[in-house]
Amino acid sequence: MIRLRPVLILFLGFFAFLSSCSVQTMKRKLVPPEKAAELVLEKKESPYLKAHMKNGSAYLLSNWDVNSIGKMISGTGRHLGINREVLEEGDFTVPIDSVAIFETNEVHTAPSVAALAFLTSASVALTIYCIANPKACFGSCPTFYAWDGNKFLLQAEGFSSAVAPALEAKDIDALYRAKATSREFEVKMKNEALETHVIRFVDLLAVPRPEGGRAFVTSDGEFWQAKKMVPLSAGRGPEGDCLKALRDFDGLERFSAADSHYLAARETLDVEFDNVPDGRVGLVLAARQSLLTTFLFYQTLAYMGTSAGEWFATLERAGKDAKKRSEGIGQKLGWIEVLVQDSSGVWTPVGHSGETGPMGSDVRIVPLPQLAPGPVKIRLRLTRGHWRLDWLALAELEKPAEPLRLEPSVVRKGDGVDEEAKKFMADSAGVLVTYPGDEYTLVYRLPEAYERYELFLESRGYYLEWMRKEWLAEEDFSKAAMMFFNPDSALKALAPEFKKVEAEMEGRFWGSKYVRP
Repeated sequence: MIRLRPVLILFLGFFAFLSSCSVQTMKRKLVPPEKAAELVLEKKESPYLKAHMKNGSAYLLSNWDVNSIGKMISGTGRHLGINREVLEEGDFTVPIDSVAIFETNEVHTAPSVAALAFLTSASVALTIYCIANPKACFGSCPTFYAWDGNKFLLQAEGFSSAVAPALEAKDIDALYRAKATSREFEVKMKNEALETHVIRFVDLLAVPRPEGGRAFVTSDGEFWQAKKMVPLSAGRGPEGDCLKALRDFDGLERFSAADSHYLAARETLDVEFDNVPDGRVGLVLAARQSLLTTFLFYQTLAYMGTSAGEWFATLERAGKDAKKRSEGIGQKLGWIEVLVQDSSGVWTPVGHSGETGPMGSDVRIVPLPQLAPGPVKIRLRLTRGHWRLDWLALAELEKPAEPLRLEPSVVRKGDGVDEEAKKFMADSAGVLVTYPGDEYTLVYRLPEAYERYELFLESRGYYLEWMRKEWLAEEDFSKAAMMFFNPDSALKALAPEFKKVEAEMEGRFWGSKYVRP
């Protein structure tokens, strides 16, 4: 879901046009070179193909074809230079391995006005919140639901910062509220946004729990068994007492408003724990991001506008440097920093926590150094308006733990078993691609003593955000460059704009989830 480090982004355009006698749609789609063989399936409806090359040039082709065996694209058209001047025209054969990204366009008249009017109406009904506030549209990467004892509850979102193929990433999420009732454990994976999800794998990690305790994961992917849980005894932020909001994992969140002048302005929370055990402890945090990063992500896309495909091709050409080049705003907003007060009153940084994404609160642990006897005082330093904190606690650390990795034993789509999807997710070279409204049920076979295991999801992949037509009016190359190369100025310039919509964003975001009609 989301949205912390989008600098050069994949563009998919999605436009609808209504007339008195027909309905037309135009889709702009980018396809990684390794998926080029799939383009042949779209050829009849998408006669034009733009290939962004690794050397910076581009081919605009018609009457094109794919030779997947020879790994070549052939067609008639134009070869464009780095400045998009025409270098030559004619017939071309292009090696796929020299392509950074493919871009297809599709324009067609719907065969049934009534059918498309229905889909259009459904789309309007589902995105009415987006129309009112296009920067609050629901976006999610894959969302994962697991049984909590009463219902399938949203418990995780996968690889939220992986907004392009070059930024493909792995993500570990705690299923802290999950309740396994048998060895057959189900996870529902959904695409609930106008996005394309490209999923490498989704494995279940089963970590042994100590007797009467739980297991946690750090931001570095290390697992710890923990025993005694110590509740928060005091908490105070700029707004005053916040103990009630932070004491229990109950959905009652502590959050603040963003700064009116600089969106990366910091604040501090001071919390205290009594009756701390003598052994080593860790701070448990349940938190999710606010919609500040969603706003900034969508604003970046809006500034890119119709040139977003070029930005994305540039990102793909960056290769291994892509992640480093895409961290400007993310570094400014930062994580939740954890500091501990020593006996002399000095605050010492000991770690950080937090995960990209505004969906489900993820549970992490920050191991603390050996502490002196007595109450423990901890300070959290975080960006104002950037985090929604649900729960803080101390846990007595017992020992590190090794997870048992489980692949899905069954993958279902709808009422049937999807063997092909299972095969894709078991093959490290393959990917499962999902589109808005898709839903899969992943079934895992747990160990015999399943109730003795803490469950986590490890997913890997990336997602591609679809452009909303409402954003295109804001296309501005200089402002897009500011987002990438001068994030401080961007976070100051956009503060007044974000403050105009901040109060309503949470409601509009959840009200605009995509559900297939």
